[in-house]
Amino acid sequence: MSLRDEIKQTRPFESTGHEATVALLRTASSVKRSFEALCKQYGVTLQQYNVLRILRGAGSPLPTMEVADRMVEYEPGVTRLVDRIVAKGLVEKSICKEDARRHLCELTDEGSQLLDKMAPVLKALNNKVTSGLSEEDAEKLVVLLADVRSTLASI
Repeated sequence: MSLRDEIKQTRPFESTGHEATVALLRTASSVKRSFEALCKQYGVTLQQYNVLRILRGAGSPLPTMEVADRMVEYEPGVTRLVDRIVAKGLVEKSICKEDARRHLCELTDEGSQLLDKMAPVLKALNNKVTSGLSEEDAEKLVVLLADVRSTLASI
């Protein structure tokens, strides 16, 4: 089904660039909804999962603002987001010894176990999302999306 049919647009797009932008937004929304639904099954939001993933990848406690900088999707309320994950017992927060104004975030054993449980299901969803692409096309897509992000960063 074409994008125009999918969104029930009767007029042509202004340009191929306009169609590409709408296609990108529509696709991102669909992918995000799929991952949000999966995360919900495990009692976390997609943003909370992202924080857990960041902390596991870091391997050591991170300042809250460093977590914010590493988020896949911009989250203005990262302190509140982390506080909600702390309340679930998935992350611990402590005061930084060098700077008492900063808090350090660390994955708990419970948070690590949750990520372990989620991993095979997330991998399957990742594979399904890209199953219609060859390896070569997936690599091209990564490059094209990097170009779009690079252009946006310069605006």
